[in-house]
Amino acid sequence: MKEFKEQCLLIIGLLIASLSTAQNNPILKKGEPGFLYIADPAAEVYNGKVYVYCSHDVDTAVNYSTMQDYVVLESSDLKTWKNHGVVLKPREYSWANGQMNAPDVAYKDGWYYFYFPYNKTQIGVAKSRHPEGPWEKAVSDKITSIFDPTVFIDDDGQAYIYGNDAKVNFGEKGKHIWGAKLKDNMIELDGEWQRLSEETVNEAVHCFKRDGKYYFMGRKGWRTGYWMSYSPLPSKKYAEFKGFITETQKDAPAHMSAIDFKGQWYFFYQRGDVNDGTFWRRSSCFDKMEFNADGTIVPIEYTLGEGVETNEPVTPIK
Repeated sequence: MKEFKEQCLLIIGLLIASLSTAQNNPILKKGEPGFLYIADPAAEVYNGKVYVYCSHDVDTAVNYSTMQDYVVLESSDLKTWKNHGVVLKPREYSWANGQMNAPDVAYKDGWYYFYFPYNKTQIGVAKSRHPEGPWEKAVSDKITSIFDPTVFIDDDGQAYIYGNDAKVNFGEKGKHIWGAKLKDNMIELDGEWQRLSEETVNEAVHCFKRDGKYYFMGRKGWRTGYWMSYSPLPSKKYAEFKGFITETQKDAPAHMSAIDFKGQWYFFYQRGDVNDGTFWRRSSCFDKMEFNADGTIVPIEYTLGEGVETNEPVTPIK
């Protein structure tokens, strides 16, 4: 009888633990104070906290042309989130205008660098002493041209910038993952762009490192595909395509990032079928990410919090 009670207590404990670690997606919910439609989540871990840097879809958006500023979220436990709201408005800079899509942030030598695209592919940079801002301009013109920039700093301190050439002409046909070194000042390229994938990529490149392997993620078709390499800039052969992280995509082009937080990996993404959203009014979410013994990624199932309903998906007009 004692053994049976102990087994019951163990099962109950596991159930409670499972419930306590379940994601309560989406991160921001319509009707809550300060709600915004946020997309392109670039998650980073700084000072023991998670910061998510997002583009911003306006409430009335019917395309992406109204994307013009950036939002920061902060959490120390991935359960309670502080919404800093809109923290960066690049159009206040005289040289930055047009559509401002997916951003990224990297930290080096006491500064946080905020990489944002303007006119879709021209990359500007702001900087701050704090991960949430306030932000000041770090340059007075674009530092390069690429679509959907992401910045990764390796263990040796070398910084790299990645993206794809979906809307940039590098002289090669197709849309691929590209990478380049950044100088120590974080605002200049240190060499030429290099093509890293054989397969085509539509957009949304992200890079992370785990157990000595480099992972490159990107939207391939309507889903998140990923590649692996032992080099941050594979040159002798392209990074190896490993397949898809997600089985489906929820009414918004896939845009993602991944972090290791307190020993657990998480996959951040966006979807347009919640919060009365659409293809152009997206909400950021996250779920746990697990790996197989060989380092490949276990396919991720999207989750929603209790009581959250989805609306009918809206397919964009071609």
